[in-house]
Amino acid sequence: MLDLGDSCFEALPSSISHLKHLRFLDISNNQSIISFPNTICKLQSLQTLFLNCTRLEKLPRDFGDLVSLRFLALTTQLKCLPAKGIGSLTSLRYLQIDHCGNLESLFADGMQCLTSLRTFFVYNCERPVSLPQGLRYLTALENLVFHNCEKLNLMEDREDEDIQRGVCKVRSLVTVRVPKLVAVPAWLQGAANTVKRMSCLSTLREIAITGCPELTQDEWHKIAHVPEIYLDGIEIQKQWDISSN
Repeated sequence: MLDLGDSCFEALPSSISHLKHLRFLDISNNQSIISFPNTICKLQSLQTLFLNCTRLEKLPRDFGDLVSLRFLALTTQLKCLPAKGIGSLTSLRYLQIDHCGNLESLFADGMQCLTSLRTFFVYNCERPVSLPQGLRYLTALENLVFHNCEKLNLMEDREDEDIQRGVCKVRSLVTVRVPKLVAVPAWLQGAANTVKRMSCLSTLREIAITGCPELTQDEWHKIAHVPEIYLDGIEIQKQWDISSN
């Protein structure tokens, strides 16, 4: 374990590659470092990596070589997440994208290898306008969270089945301050028109929505199949029977 959190160094020594058995590396809350040596990608045993570095401009060239990485928390100045980097992490189970002010696209492409990803958190990223194009490849996804994503449009006009492939096993969906959420997206609704679609929706156990003022009670009957629904912290099914609306 190596904890370098809250440090102010401007460069990580290339000799870090000598820590061949390192499993946990925390470089969070560093406001000085701009890039990392490519030798960090030789840490083949690394499983947990916190890279919450507000000035980070790029990821190492061979970032995808971190074959054992399971947990990644990232803050960066990147405009788009690199497919050949993060998109190649075949063992990744938890991905948190946090305070990425320049990020315009969550993933333009290249999520095909993230088939082990179970939790996808997007925090305080105000520029992305759409769901990742490769969401359909995240077939192991169980938890999906969007927090303070001002421009994100969950209602986008895309093939519902493409999205449902990615949310097929999702058990928990959380949206906090996503103001463009004004209605229940078609890919979440219980009025399934195919057996395949109904089976995909059956795993969803919880939806929590906070700070989406345009989403009204009139929408709840569309997600009546979900056992637990929370609006601004209140479980609404305990107040009224939404299935009768």
